[in-house]
Amino acid sequence: MTEIFKEYTERCIFFVFKEKISKKRCNDVLIAIVIITIAVLFALCFIKVNLAFEYKRRDVNDYFAVSIFIFNGLIKYKIEIPKVDTKKKGLFFRKVKRKKKAKSEKKEKLSYGYILESIRQYRDFMDKYRVFFSRIFNYLRCKVNIKKLDFDITIGTDNAHHTAILTGLCWSAAGIIISFIHNNLNLSKKNISIKPDYMGKKLKVDLFCILNLRIGHIIIVGLIYLMHVKPFRKLACFINMAQNQTNHIL
Repeated sequence: MTEIFKEYTERCIFFVFKEKISKKRCNDVLIAIVIITIAVLFALCFIKVNLAFEYKRRDVNDYFAVSIFIFNGLIKYKIEIPKVDTKKKGLFFRKVKRKKKAKSEKKEKLSYGYILESIRQYRDFMDKYRVFFSRIFNYLRCKVNIKKLDFDITIGTDNAHHTAILTGLCWSAAGIIISFIHNNLNLSKKNISIKPDYMGKKLKVDLFCILNLRIGHIIIVGLIYLMHVKPFRKLACFINMAQNQTNHIL
């Protein structure tokens, strides 16, 4: 009877010891997984990415595309955005697949008033999202390298006088923007061309820009965008209020 009890006790001790070892191994594995995950995410934040923005406008037809290049083009991804909806709250884009043949669309008449209306809509859009863009710019300031900036625009109206005025305004705006970029960002290469067309109504815009930045910067910009969206904006306000109350108590 004593031997049976002794053997039973030894088995119990063995199983308890084995269970402790298995729990310890599980904890070690979980800690290793967490450390590896954090290390991978930390390494990803330092990977450099090239973002290529392409915008084309032919009279009243728009085309906008964003391309992402990682590891010198080893990984590529492209998003085509045919239209930006500026009337809704927030930034809304629609992703489309590339088609072999584009359907013909009805073109509106291009006039001096239409161009001024487009400028007014752009100004209203920038005023509406000024806070959002200013936050992004303040964060990306001196962190982004503009490797290439090509801007080519051709303007034409029925009136030669109006065409000359619009061309001069475009050159003035381009000079202000380029000076602002030089003072706040790193611009490596640029090519600006603004040409008038006195033969008829015409609006041709070609914009191509390549930005070089890190994935960590993109993640931070994404968080800034989420804080700009209404549901997340309430959460951000709640966090700021909690921080202010904590600072006031301390």
